[in-house]
Amino acid sequence: MSTTKISACYALGGRLRDKLKLALFGLLAPPRERANKRWWRLGSRFIPKLWLRPKKLNGLRLLIQPSDWSQTVIFEEVFLQSSYDLDKLSFTPELILDCGAHIGTFSLLAKSRFPGSMLKAYEPNPQNAEFVRKQIAKNGLDIQFFECAISIETKELHFAISNSHHGTLQHDPASPGTCKVHAIDFIETFQKFKPRSLLLKMDVEGEERLILPMLVPLLPQQTALFFETHAGEAGWREMAALLQAAGFLVEQVNARGQFYDGFAQRNPAPTKL
Repeated sequence: MSTTKISACYALGGRLRDKLKLALFGLLAPPRERANKRWWRLGSRFIPKLWLRPKKLNGLRLLIQPSDWSQTVIFEEVFLQSSYDLDKLSFTPELILDCGAHIGTFSLLAKSRFPGSMLKAYEPNPQNAEFVRKQIAKNGLDIQFFECAISIETKELHFAISNSHHGTLQHDPASPGTCKVHAIDFIETFQKFKPRSLLLKMDVEGEERLILPMLVPLLPQQTALFFETHAGEAGWREMAALLQAAGFLVEQVNARGQFYDGFAQRNPAPTKL
């Protein structure tokens, strides 16, 4: 990270000790171009994981590996860019679903803001899953974690892992991935929840194009959704139109090549007098 980002990381802390650890993280966290250099890959194995306590987590701690640029990218999105701005919610959700939980950063953020809400997290990457379990245990949280992918069918599927924040399900048996993971029929699973209000985060590397058309009609009237699309402008327009047709107000938060981040919210219609 640059000197500016080191200072920004320092400012994320509350107590001096927390500020210094966050500044150290900012110093050690590499930009993507450095992370791909052979000398960095050799030396980065000696960089330890850190427990960080940003003020936004209201006392909760985040375990992160500073040498893993794909983890630091998500850290920047959450804490430096506020891509998941929970101030946008106009209600307290009864249920929070973190689909594509990565190392659990959004789960910690949401649970720190809504401690009384039920939270369920889903993540298929085995290495990420270990981080999620440690986040839950260290912070003593009542989060239900499922090491699985979400899709529209329940079966074992190949999973192609590019890095910790990018992995895709392979529905074609002729295109094997790096490992096999358990996928669940998320539509069937969701129908059992029946929440009155919902906060949903969905970052599932393209599966949203299969899941959301079937899921949106089942969402409660009071729903807020953070989501990422993975098919360029066409993929964004497709998902935005789907949500708008269901009564959601949709906002584009960020756009990076093929990846678009969005926020959508729908509230109950006002009661007629």
